[in-house]
Amino acid sequence: MDRMKNKVALVTGGASGLGAETCVLFAEEGASVVVADVNEGRGADVVKTIEDRGGRAAYRHADVTRPADLEAAVAHAEEAFGKLNVVVANAGIGGAASRRRLEDLTEEQFDEVIQVNLTGVWRTFKHAVPALRRAGGGAMTSTASVAGLSILGGSTLGAYTASKHGAVALTKFFAAELAADNIRVNCVCPGRMRTNIDESFHWTEEELAAARSRRSQAVSGTKLRTMADPREVAYVHLFFCSDESSFVTGQAIEADGGVDLFLNRSGLVTRTPASP
Repeated sequence: MDRMKNKVALVTGGASGLGAETCVLFAEEGASVVVADVNEGRGADVVKTIEDRGGRAAYRHADVTRPADLEAAVAHAEEAFGKLNVVVANAGIGGAASRRRLEDLTEEQFDEVIQVNLTGVWRTFKHAVPALRRAGGGAMTSTASVAGLSILGGSTLGAYTASKHGAVALTKFFAAELAADNIRVNCVCPGRMRTNIDESFHWTEEELAAARSRRSQAVSGTKLRTMADPREVAYVHLFFCSDESSFVTGQAIEADGGVDLFLNRSGLVTRTPASP
């Protein structure tokens, strides 16, 4: 397969979950990949998986709340592989703000989520743009969420939802601003996936175990699964970052198995007017 042949990609949050699957898939499709993450052990495992399958990859420590880390990750991509064509701003957390009412959050809990999920997307794109210009253009994607397009009534995910709505808006503005530079920017909005995001909630081991049990038993009133394998969503990033979507920019695509349609029909979700 060669949908990413001769391309160099940088993926934040690339050491686990959707990020790891995206890194592996891109490498299988011919890309050289920089796995950018705060977890060195998991990052090294992803690099080894790629190299064992004949691909090219490198790990780079990158905390998306630190501009210097992102500058260094971009520089590393150019130094190691000669250029940078593709960027996936995937790093995200639920944070300690999850499962709490907005009025009960501390400044620190709210800011933690915004700094990673929203400002982290902006920082990643901001510091990558000059390298993409040097390469003659390219593609960037962000990982938002169906929570970035809808509001689930009664949910205590206010900070997370606000951050993901912002990520969708940022993606569209970057797309408009960078069109003249031959840089396309799009957004992937997953539903629930089998990932380790629960680890970011600052829960106890008992709470984590209960959450994982609920996820493994997830069902709905539809015939479709409600829990995705991360690789299924990684293919949406692949589409946006390959030449197959050469005439697509500024778009946000839901990858949720149709659950959002079911929830809307049941009156459980309020669709925001600005969403497509």
